[in-house]
Amino acid sequence: MPEATDQMKEQRLAAYLGERKRLVRLAYRYLGSVSEAEDAVQDAWLRFADAEAPDDAGRYLSRIVTNLCLDRLKSASRRRETYVGPWLPEPIVAQAGTTDPEAGDAALDISFGIMRALELLSPLERAALFLHDLYDVPFEEIAETLKRSPAACRQLASRARKTLQQANPRFHPTESDVSRYVAGFTETARTGSIEPLKQILAADVEFISDGGGKVPAARDVLSGFDMVAGFLVVIAQKFQPPERTRFQPVSVNGEPGLVLVVDGKIEQTMSFALDEHGAINGIYIVRNPDKLSGIGLSPKG
Repeated sequence: MPEATDQMKEQRLAAYLGERKRLVRLAYRYLGSVSEAEDAVQDAWLRFADAEAPDDAGRYLSRIVTNLCLDRLKSASRRRETYVGPWLPEPIVAQAGTTDPEAGDAALDISFGIMRALELLSPLERAALFLHDLYDVPFEEIAETLKRSPAACRQLASRARKTLQQANPRFHPTESDVSRYVAGFTETARTGSIEPLKQILAADVEFISDGGGKVPAARDVLSGFDMVAGFLVVIAQKFQPPERTRFQPVSVNGEPGLVLVVDGKIEQTMSFALDEHGAINGIYIVRNPDKLSGIGLSPKG
């Protein structure tokens, strides 16, 4: 019955396309790379297209994507062993003010603060948490995917949830917070004084800069106001003349952030996390040119 077969293929494709955006986001939360996430989801479609029709396409596809990502994480972990300096995920940049329909869903949050916290979890902990909290996959099915007992998978998810509750930034930046950072940094660049930074940085602020060994960047994570502020003062003193540089407001991973443009070229992305007092306690800078090459944003925009 060719008509029935064609109809089934159309239904299968429609089901896949309906889940694709969530699946890419799921894969990105594992891998931290847009291109690798898209490749994993495409591979999942190839397997899904030939599989027996499942009752729940989203749940079934999420398990396929998870297996594919766990395999990819093995080689990714080996690459990170030789990675120069701190590693941050590839930024997803959009025009400022772009609305992210998934931003309110904690299970789909890809902000840099959350992605940083996810790095504290093992691949299996992430898998158990994502499958259960994002797709409501029963622990019996998760056990089949991870080749662990249901009780072990339940424990993995519980441990992951507790870790994230302790590490996750609960307060996210607004456009006005980003503007405060630009104003404070610009004033420090003008005066060479640390005082403007006291108005915007938390005492326990953390500064992470990913250059991948290809461009200048801090080789270690900097922690605490004195260390971070001192480093920013040094950067500010070396800052390019204003006519050559520009902070462009953008959306970075669904939240307000910045792109630094120098001589018309995108040099880095910047995103932030806040504490309960509205002070910046996380600064995440991606300078690795390999991670900036896919930004589809006009530097003159």
